[in-house]
Amino acid sequence: MDINRLRVFVNLVETRNYTRTAANLHISQPMVTHNIKAIEDEIGIKLFDRSTKYVHVTSNGEEFYNKIKPMINRYYLAVQTIREKDYSEQNTITIGFSSTPFNELYIPQWIKDFKKQKPETKFYVESLNHNKLKQYLETNEIDILFTSEGDASDLSNSQTYPLISDSFFAVMPKSNHLAQYGHLKIDDFHDQKMIFIDNNWTGVEMIELQRQIIHDNPHIDITYANDIVAANILVNAEEGISLGLNFIYPHSNDRLAYVPLNWKGIIRYVAVLHKNNDKHCVHEFVKFIQQDLSN
Repeated sequence: MDINRLRVFVNLVETRNYTRTAANLHISQPMVTHNIKAIEDEIGIKLFDRSTKYVHVTSNGEEFYNKIKPMINRYYLAVQTIREKDYSEQNTITIGFSSTPFNELYIPQWIKDFKKQKPETKFYVESLNHNKLKQYLETNEIDILFTSEGDASDLSNSQTYPLISDSFFAVMPKSNHLAQYGHLKIDDFHDQKMIFIDNNWTGVEMIELQRQIIHDNPHIDITYANDIVAANILVNAEEGISLGLNFIYPHSNDRLAYVPLNWKGIIRYVAVLHKNNDKHCVHEFVKFIQQDLSN
């Protein structure tokens, strides 16, 4: 049965007046009559006794009203609840990233500044290893993944948005003699203590570079850190040399040296979205970040 016809019925019971019901529901009076007759024909019960001046509700009509009115109220409450839920979901952004000094500095600031423009937006964050983050993106459990372009290359049904680019450098205590070099080659790390990142917590570009350093420098002492933050702590403790990019380490530490590496070109930091993600706020947030980083 048509919900709009039931609305007409309920309103007519309450007004007992065709003209008033027509005005209340912004329809014509003949349409009120048509809807009431359609209901009566459908259920085979007379709901109203009509006279020239008054509308009388039959006993069956009163009973029908008492059953239908709460159902209509629940219907509109359900519609309102679903619409509010959909509005809330459409204004929710879940960000996935691995912890780095860059992400921990910039992501909170991006959220804070974006909410000044879109205060209705609600943010959630997931800090996980790279493999888990990619799984979450593919299953739509996160809206945005911040990672390197190469790390996102094996994702199907995804779209990448470039943010910034950089080249690898070595991070080391200034007391290390390699800190005096203008550039370093991959085979310059012979006999050095190296701090590498566990493969689950870094992008494919870093994994490839670490493997090449191992291959070209057979006599290095390697310590594996389970994430970038742990590696940064060890470097600051002068426990060895790590590898970095400006979108991993955003600010120079006066106690450390950052020496460029002669290694494969440019590495891009990107935002990755699922191709089916149609949330307007998510796309706006990515554009906001692109503009912020271009300034």
